[in-house]
Amino acid sequence: MYYLNNTTYNEKTLMGRLRRYFLIYFETFSVSTADSLFLLIFSILALESAHSIRFLYHHFLSGITKKSLNVFYYACSYAKVDYSNFMNITARTALKLIPDPLKTHPVFLCVDDTMVSKSGKKFENVSKLFNHAAHNGSNYLNGHCFVSIMLCVPVLDHDKISYLSVPLGYGYRMWQKKESKLELAASMIRQVMPEFLSKEHVIILCDSWYTKKNLVSIIDEYPNLDLIGNARIDSVMYDLAPERTGRRGRPAKHGKRLCVETDFTFSKEKIGDYYTGVRRVFTKIFGDREVLAYVTDTEKGNGTKRLFFSTIFSEDLKVFCTEEEHSSSDQTDHDPVNYIRCYYMPFDGRSKSATMNRKRSGLFATIWYGVARE
Repeated sequence: MYYLNNTTYNEKTLMGRLRRYFLIYFETFSVSTADSLFLLIFSILALESAHSIRFLYHHFLSGITKKSLNVFYYACSYAKVDYSNFMNITARTALKLIPDPLKTHPVFLCVDDTMVSKSGKKFENVSKLFNHAAHNGSNYLNGHCFVSIMLCVPVLDHDKISYLSVPLGYGYRMWQKKESKLELAASMIRQVMPEFLSKEHVIILCDSWYTKKNLVSIIDEYPNLDLIGNARIDSVMYDLAPERTGRRGRPAKHGKRLCVETDFTFSKEKIGDYYTGVRRVFTKIFGDREVLAYVTDTEKGNGTKRLFFSTIFSEDLKVFCTEEEHSSSDQTDHDPVNYIRCYYMPFDGRSKSATMNRKRSGLFATIWYGVARE
């Protein structure tokens, strides 16, 4: 049986190089706790899974160290250490990957949640959860719910812009019903936002569950923070306020109520996989803030429509697409709206026009920026 010794952590070995990389996370920890946590991480990388600490110990750790199972339980549960800084360290490390030509490109914070079922009821914080994506005959499961944040940074891949997805360390937090998932997501974003003070644009991407006041209100706290989110198709929207008529009385705060079926002009040709319509609106979710509403349709008039809200406007953005991508998005002269294809390479590295689809978590966001021609 092989056990670790002092030469194992030599930087010429794989384990030694990995340990040096992860040391930035454990600088404030005791030597024993740091070593235990590193071994846990190393075992996860080796086995490519982590069913439980007991699983890691019996299948890997017990063969390379003389530490007992309780040592690893203690390091994760009882050691007096602050794990919240892991998220900031990971964000700083990921931002260093952005090449100089892409420094002005936006970074994305993708917010979502996932559920993990448990077979027993004695697990800490286990509860009955509603699972809208379940297809097994029941919409409820017994388990844990985790809220997660993923950072997406721009990189160059064969001279094309691609977005690298990096789950933030400690970016998965267990929802304990002491606060809503929206409040939990907002607190996680506040935790990591100090790392992005030098970035011009930080954009939150979320599905319709998170496009609500408790989360969207956070964009008012940071001048460089915006949000693009999927919304319920029946969300209340209003046209911009009409010009004042000169009559006495209080001016209207907004125009007529809008309908996605009749009040959006769609592109004459498909942009990617969708016909797309866009206009400036007011909505109760964002209060008095003017936002862009995007409606996508798989088949003009008869397809499945999806609604998105964006707090960032095209004129506020720099050029985010390469010359090749820009030329492929040109529209005809008679098209009333000129759509710019942005972020042509998706976050998973495969070519899908302006689509970010994370099947595991159910998060889906299709992003198009429109510039109305004068």
